[in-house]
This record gives sequence, structure tokens and C-alpha cells, in this order.
Amino acid sequence: MTDLVVRWKALPPNLRGILWVGLSGLLFALLNVFTLIPSQHLNPYVMAFMRYFFGTLILLPIIMKLGVRRAMHTRRLPLHLFRGAIHAGGMFLWFIGLPLTTLASITALGFTGPIFVTIGAALFLGEDVRLRRWIAVAVGFAGAMIIIRPGIGDLGLGAIVILISTPIFSASNLISKALARTESAPTIVIWQHLTIVLFAAPVALWFWQTPSPTDVLWFVAAGLCGTFGHICQQNGYQLADITLLQPIGFLSLLWNTLLGYFLFVQQPDVWTFVGAAVIFASAMYISHREAVRRAKVKSTVGPAGPASA
Repeated sequence: MTDLVVRWKALPPNLRGILWVGLSGLLFALLNVFTLIPSQHLNPYVMAFMRYFFGTLILLPIIMKLGVRRAMHTRRLPLHLFRGAIHAGGMFLWFIGLPLTTLASITALGFTGPIFVTIGAALFLGEDVRLRRWIAVAVGFAGAMIIIRPGIGDLGLGAIVILISTPIFSASNLISKALARTESAPTIVIWQHLTIVLFAAPVALWFWQTPSPTDVLWFVAAGLCGTFGHICQQNGYQLADITLLQPIGFLSLLWNTLLGYFLFVQQPDVWTFVGAAVIFASAMYISHREAVRRAKVKSTVGPAGPASA
């Protein structure tokens, strides 16, 4: 075991980051499977609460091993609380859409994240977004419309709700990337779970449905995959730049398509993959332009300056 750890640490940080994020994608795909089953009959607000409640229980051994004070120590509590609040809202929307569309479509629409990040940077951060990036944003939305096909396809409400949840998750991911500069991966994940349970509990109690024992088993499995998926993702964020990790996300389309097909006989049509390719190309270009922009800022400001404008 020690030899494996030594070999792992000898790998370049970027490669370790890619492997962590690749593993997180597979775990999140399994999370989709384990939550899709009870979502057929349970209220989505109860689903969101139960998913993170059991995820929190699974984190308890990690908290005990690290020590409560060390595991939960943070100087950025308001940012953790804000992230938990918006992530809970995204989870509510996501669980509404989950039983209404295919896993492949959910994953494909999730690729619009960088598009919403670009819009948010322009509207709220005053970032100078030029014509080429706006064209990429328009192309990405065209890809989303290919998947949804308003008035033509049969995805309807499910795909639309998933699309609305995407900018919320994008904001949450940006906050987690900012937190990763000063906080450990377990601390970020622990606070994420605790705050989402806090914000989701009142809504879940209002719409409460008691899960069956079988449902509880699915939530335990989902909690395991989701919790360790977030830890893997955070480890990846701390080792490699998010623009480098962006292409790895495309693997999740493969995992979700295969699992949806073999376990639920979900057969996404060719337009889902066409739209996914268009969205992914747009997201990759946006990530590339962001990397170019940061490089220019560094060369202008100098080594001691900030990494971004």
C-alpha cells in the first residue's frame, strides 16, 4: 500500500487531477442511477434532502478520523453557507427533472456550465467578454436547443428544468474552486453537505413522504457515491486548473448513456449526441479563451500579480 501511495504521489499533479476528476464522473453517474429509482415515486424535495442527509452520515467516520475541530475549521463560513443555499436550490430543480428525461440528456445539458459562467462573469464581475466568446455562448445555447427541441422533442419540462439548474451548479462549482485555495477537500465537502441539509430540511418536511426500507438502501448507495465523488472532484480541483479538467467531463456522457441504456432501457436519440457535441465544443472554446486571457493578464501584471483580472 505504501509503495502505491509513493507511486501515486510521483505522478505529475495535472495527471493526478485528471484521474481524480475522471473517477468523480463515474461516481456521479452511479449516483444518478441510485437516485433515479426512488425518484419515480418520491417527492423531489424529499429526494434532495435524503440524498445529502445520508451523504452526511457517511461523512461521519471521516469527521471522526480528522477530528471535529480540524475537519470543520474554516474562516470562510459565510461563503460555505451561500454555496449551500444555492446548491440546495439547484438540487431541488435537478430532482424535479431527473425522472422526466434520460441520463444522457441530463449529462449533455450539464455541459452548458462554462457558458453560464461566461455570462455571469460579464454581467456580475464586469469581465470583458469579446465577440468570439459571445459567439461561443450562442453556439452552446444552440446545442442545448438541439437537445430540448422545444415543441418538437418529447423531453419537455425535464430537460428545461435541468437546463435551469445548470447555472446554479456552475456558481456552486466556482465557489468551491475559490474555497479550494484555502480549505481542504474534506472540509469543503463536509460543509457542503451540512449546509444543504440545513436549507433543504424545512422544504422536505413540508412535502414529506416516508421512504421505504428499499429507498433507504438506494439513498445510502447514492450517499456513498455522491460523497466520495465530491471528495474526488475537490482533490482534482486542488491539483489541476479547471480549464485542463474540462474535457474530462465529457466521459460522464459515456458513463450515463451506458448505464441509462443497460439499466433503464433509455435510448437517447441522435440529437442528444449532436447537441452534446455542439455544447462541448462551445465549452472547450470558452475554456481555451479563458486560459488565453489569464496568460495575458499574468504577462501584463508580472509573476507577483494576481492570476486573473
